[in-house]
Amino acid sequence: MSSNSKQFMYVCRRPPYGTIYAQEALDLMLTGAAFDQQVSVAFIDDGVYQLTRDQKPSILKMKHFTRAFAALRDFDVEQVFVENESLQQRALNVDDLISIPNEDGDNTVQIVDSEWLSKWMEQRDVILQF
Repeated sequence: MSSNSKQFMYVCRRPPYGTIYAQEALDLMLTGAAFDQQVSVAFIDDGVYQLTRDQKPSILKMKHFTRAFAALRDFDVEQVFVENESLQQRALNVDDLISIPNEDGDNTVQIVDSEWLSKWMEQRDVILQF
């Protein structure tokens, strides 16, 4: 990582299908990481649905892009957060989410509360919301 790298935070608030926001956010995350930026991502509100297991976008005649989250590992993106309150409001828990393994095989998805996430976001140079 170069000394000129910025800390980018991508905040995914929208569901995975129905708009281009989720796909665009993933594309930008990978692009930023490829250009040596420090990338972290948070899934909040309906964005938590982007990480749910057993999605069937073919019913909507859409591409299953969420499998591409595994590529985050290849770009050293290991700061992946899911807001606990958003999960609870949607009757979801960690078992309902996909795993995004790092190179050691450990899951990089961390469940955090909104207060912790707010403090984390305050320390980022750039915050992009989708």
